[in-house]
Amino acid sequence: MIDLHCHILPGVDDGAVSEEESCMMAQMAADSGVTAIAATPHCNIPGQRNNYLSNDLRDRFLRMARLIKEQKIPIRLHAGAEVFVTPEVPRLLREKKLLTLAGSQYLMVEFAFDESIVFAERMLDAIQREGLIPVVAHPERYYFVQEDPNSLHRWVRKGIVLQLNKGSLLGAFGRSARRVAYWCLEEGCVHLIGSDAHSPYKRTPQLSDAWDFVSAYTNPEIADFLLKENPERILQDRPVGAVLAEF
Repeated sequence: MIDLHCHILPGVDDGAVSEEESCMMAQMAADSGVTAIAATPHCNIPGQRNNYLSNDLRDRFLRMARLIKEQKIPIRLHAGAEVFVTPEVPRLLREKKLLTLAGSQYLMVEFAFDESIVFAERMLDAIQREGLIPVVAHPERYYFVQEDPNSLHRWVRKGIVLQLNKGSLLGAFGRSARRVAYWCLEEGCVHLIGSDAHSPYKRTPQLSDAWDFVSAYTNPEIADFLLKENPERILQDRPVGAVLAEF
């Protein structure tokens, strides 16, 4: 399996606090069947560490990849970010300050939970005009999606990629997020599932439980599609498909 949403890079956000924790997360992921991880630190959150592309951030990615290799943990580590969407994002993209997933055309983005759908759709359109494909992190957690999940059908038709959180499927983020996550599976409005892991103690990077859940809720082919095939396509910078279109 491949996890494209993981806060495994130490000391840069509210994820892993040390290299030891990061290596624990990598080993835990590997033990659960994960073969590749995109490290996606929070980026562009106002008033917090911006995590824009820099030599320091690049060095942190390289050091983490080296530590994983030195400890013989069978994980491929890729660089990425979870970009908090503000009106400045198009400019930041033009200035080459934002990291895409593994250097691909796929940009992982998140919104404030109480953001308006009008702003979200305007900014998703702006990102697409910059030539990138938005990967919306945990859409099931946004209040406007919880009020009207059918908006996600429109996003999928426009080529926007949707990533569900493992924790939402398992009830970790409340009934509303779980309800929408189930709806996404039933409606085929989903492209991939990520751990959104923050530590080896809670919100962990294990994905075997997500695979087991999706396999039982739908079927093993869809579980493989969401946790293996589509994430690999993103790493290879190839087109992905939604469940609705593929099955």
